[in-house]
Amino acid sequence: MKREVQNLLLLFLGGATVKISLDGTFVRYVKPSLHPYLLAAGVVIVALAIASIVADIRRGGPGDDGHDHDSRPYWLLLVPLAVIVFIAPPALGVSAVGDRSVTSAADRQRTAFAPLPDEDAPEVALLEVVQRAVRDTEGSLDGREIRVTGFAVATANGGSPRADGTREGIDLARILIICCAADARSVRIHLDAGRVPLDGIAEGTWLRVSGTVDAATATEQTAFTPTMTVSSVERIEAPENTYAY
Repeated sequence: MKREVQNLLLLFLGGATVKISLDGTFVRYVKPSLHPYLLAAGVVIVALAIASIVADIRRGGPGDDGHDHDSRPYWLLLVPLAVIVFIAPPALGVSAVGDRSVTSAADRQRTAFAPLPDEDAPEVALLEVVQRAVRDTEGSLDGREIRVTGFAVATANGGSPRADGTREGIDLARILIICCAADARSVRIHLDAGRVPLDGIAEGTWLRVSGTVDAATATEQTAFTPTMTVSSVERIEAPENTYAY
């Protein structure tokens, strides 16, 4: 690869990293806590590219390194960088759910969780709901109505079986990012409609669901996926950051 192409690729890579760090789209690839490191890395890469370009100009060109260069289209490596810069890929959603579920590998060491907030139907993160159902020795979910936010996905779409062994109905899901999008896992709870109709809800629809969770349904047979009996459901817009951490 010629030095001009190397420098250009380095400049585009650093520029793309800085760009997504500044406009906030980096959360589609890595967790927010990595933002300072990502921005710093992008700045360093841009500085290295500029320094290399300036050094070549001062020498009157990249010079002859004594090696023949083939004519392979290395410039095609610019395509994915251009996509990141000009066409921000969407966040992972329904297409990313499947058998890579966090609950199937959940840490089942039981411990005492703090009580839920003393209010009617407190908002609880989906991951916390699963953790409380699987691990809490205090039964903090028992008899408590809570609100949970996520997107709808068919249980049959990579979901774990319900307590009766069926895979019918709808789950509420979020995509969990451990470090980056490459290690994404799905977090899910089953929805038991109860008296609230869930028919006609398309996969990918964002919902705010209120109801009670039966922690006893989070068993090895259900891959530790608890069931919520729904008391109300509201269609909402997708949040700015759709991932869980």
